[in-house]
Amino acid sequence: MRLMFTPAAGAFALLLVAAAATAAAVEPVPTGKLPRTVVPTSIALELRIDPDQDRLEGVAMIDVEIKSATDTVWMHGRGLDITRAELSRDGDSPEPLDAEEAHVSGVLRLTAGRTLQPGRARIRIEYSAPYGGLQGAYKVSGDGENYVMTQMEPIGARNAFPSFDEPDFKHPWDVTLIVPAADKAVANTRETGDEPMADGWHRVSFARTEKLPSYLIAFAVGPLDILEWDDIPPNEVRKVPLGLRGIALKGRAQKMRYALASTASIVAAAERYFGSPYPFDKLDVLATPDFAFGAMENAGLIVYRESLMFANEKSPTALRQAMWSVHAHEIAHHWFGNLVTMRWWDDIWLNEGFATWIASKIVHGLHPEFNLDRARVSRALETMQEDSLESSRRIRQPIEDFTDIQSAFDSITYQKGGAVLAMFERYLGEEPFRDGIRAYLATHARGNATSADLFRSLAAGRDDAARVRVAFASFTDQPGVPLLRIEQVCNEGKTSLHVSQERYLPVGSKAGKDQTWHLPLCVRFADQRVARNECRLIDRQSSTLTFTAAACPDWIMPNADGAGYYRFSLDDADDAALRAAFRKLTPNEQQAYVDSLVAGFRAGDIDAADYLAAVPRVLEAGSRQSIDALLGPLRWMERFMADTRNRDTLRAQLVRLVGPRLDALGLDPQAGDTDDDRLLRASLVDFLAFTARDSELLSRLRDRGRAVLGLGGGDVDADGALHADQVPPDERGAALAAVARTGSHAEFAMIEKHLRATDDQVLREQLLTALGNFVQDDLAARARALAVDGETLRRNEIEIVAQTQMLQPETSAAARSWIDANFVAMAKRLDPRGARLIGHYKAALCSEAGAAGVESTFRERARAIEGGLRAVAQAAE
Repeated sequence: MRLMFTPAAGAFALLLVAAAATAAAVEPVPTGKLPRTVVPTSIALELRIDPDQDRLEGVAMIDVEIKSATDTVWMHGRGLDITRAELSRDGDSPEPLDAEEAHVSGVLRLTAGRTLQPGRARIRIEYSAPYGGLQGAYKVSGDGENYVMTQMEPIGARNAFPSFDEPDFKHPWDVTLIVPAADKAVANTRETGDEPMADGWHRVSFARTEKLPSYLIAFAVGPLDILEWDDIPPNEVRKVPLGLRGIALKGRAQKMRYALASTASIVAAAERYFGSPYPFDKLDVLATPDFAFGAMENAGLIVYRESLMFANEKSPTALRQAMWSVHAHEIAHHWFGNLVTMRWWDDIWLNEGFATWIASKIVHGLHPEFNLDRARVSRALETMQEDSLESSRRIRQPIEDFTDIQSAFDSITYQKGGAVLAMFERYLGEEPFRDGIRAYLATHARGNATSADLFRSLAAGRDDAARVRVAFASFTDQPGVPLLRIEQVCNEGKTSLHVSQERYLPVGSKAGKDQTWHLPLCVRFADQRVARNECRLIDRQSSTLTFTAAACPDWIMPNADGAGYYRFSLDDADDAALRAAFRKLTPNEQQAYVDSLVAGFRAGDIDAADYLAAVPRVLEAGSRQSIDALLGPLRWMERFMADTRNRDTLRAQLVRLVGPRLDALGLDPQAGDTDDDRLLRASLVDFLAFTARDSELLSRLRDRGRAVLGLGGGDVDADGALHADQVPPDERGAALAAVARTGSHAEFAMIEKHLRATDDQVLREQLLTALGNFVQDDLAARARALAVDGETLRRNEIEIVAQTQMLQPETSAAARSWIDANFVAMAKRLDPRGARLIGHYKAALCSEAGAAGVESTFRERARAIEGGLRAVAQAAE
């Protein structure tokens, strides 16, 4: 519209200009996704890092494409002290930018003095940043030396450098680290130069990365111990050797030999499955003692907690298996996550659910004796407890705000996501499923993708492709666990199953049951003593399915191989037949059957007496995973159903029920023990000693724990020295905890002494758990105080004592008060995992009053914590 200039029109025009300026000034801060007005094309970082100092100094040179005219560049930078920011174009002088941190989430607003026109430009930012807690760049200490490590996922990169800190911004990076002359530096890619500098520094440069999002950038600086390992040899998929190194704190890399020796077989198995070579230029494996998570899949530089990478043949069985499983998980991410990255955090399950599923598959192929296929099923069944809550989230939960992102890193993403993939793999077939995965990776390599892209690839070429895509989405886009109520009708060799579905809910839930899934139902049934499988895709709330059979089946198992992510309920006759056939079920089917018992108990369909009556059959004939699943409700009964009048009676009954299974296995390791034998023994010992309170077992464990501590016992004199090998590694934690249960001040002092003297992460966790088992008020308080003294514990250890005390009636109330009083300080030290404290707080609560207390205690404090509000809602429910 043209305006004729008159005094009135001129005044009106000025008003328009003023209004436009005001609108620009109040442009809302993007706390979710950034606008795409300006996007990065590459970033070069030059970071000056001295681990002995408290801050790093940096220069970020960010090449951008201005997509539309603007005077504001939105990006990320949290807690950065920016001394200079400017924008330049070819041939033009740099223009200053006003830099302001516009939101607590680390949204950075760069404002130009004039409108920036579309085209290419470079933004240069000079800044310094403090070392953080356990995200961004942070300090680690060990044996008197200091190091800098990193953890950028999900939004820690903005703490270390200015960037566009979202997964969809995927571009090359050039990293240069200026570090003290005595220190070494590593990063995502191969080192390309090492130049001495004046004043005791040297400049280490690295090859340009492939296109990566900010959350996968990693580096480490300090007197690192680097163990050069044999290259991973070429194979039918990868035609060149792959460099492999182990990196640890000074003097510790030799402890990584077992983990490094396992790596080549894992990489080769992944390459064979994906049909494409490892997609980066080298593979470094870094072990650190202080890390927020178990591991992080940074491209070319995977970071792990020391305890995982230092595992070996003599480690506790669960830890040794975890090393294989987690290592395979992180290596698999180099395809799912690093090569192909989700567009936004609502699809993080494409990374984590997939890596969870494929890790189990890879390790089961390499070590079938670990039975990790069973472990995957058991973790999925455990996740159903969380997924049964009204406050449960979807696999693809919308992420609108930065506080929502951390909530996405939970068992719904990892375990439910992996279970859904396993369910559809069984339905589609292993080879077609694998071919779909390969097509997805080839189509989206070096870029980003969504769930819809994956579903499209997996369903491609099928006559029912549209139904399969809808079925996938019915599991990813709504919360909850399907409950199938199944009735069998058999006539003249034709078996019909009437199947109705609803949402499974525990007793007392206020959520609605009216939900429908498009669900691949696979049934196994005994047809003239031959077990057969048949699958159907059901998509209605009520369906009738017909199966061909020579005769009416002896029994039906509605979740063949335990591969389905659903629960089932049979009528009395079919349930009795399946219960009688328990020994004939596969181990995973046994787990699914036990889960139907657990689900019935939690829904109020089975009472405690009926549940207890089912225990002997499972204990006698069940797999280790089935027995573990069975024990959960028994622990709940002891804690919440029993009171002071009948708790001793229930405990005695539990000893009578469960004790014979441990007697048959033996308290001491036996020649020929399998991994499952060792893990089951440890599980039974823990249950009988600390839930059923078997006094004879506690006494035997206490004697063994005193021997470990050098307090005398067995063939060990009271010399005060630590004898860690005196007890089998799978039982050492229980033995130390048994000492503490009736422990004195002298025994507390001895455990604390050994804790302060060792850097063995596994042993430290066992000693800390033992300290958490002291029940005398003054000793329990002394144990809690270690978490806040700032000296004794690493940041990834400070939850252990309070978490342990919350599980004991004698100490839970005091521990809850302590969490309340120290919440702010503890959450800051645990960042970004502070919301976990809310889960610990509610562990001993089971009442309306307790739920209200959780709400009132944490509702306001949780608003500033990543994932805090969802943690409050789930804890209260």
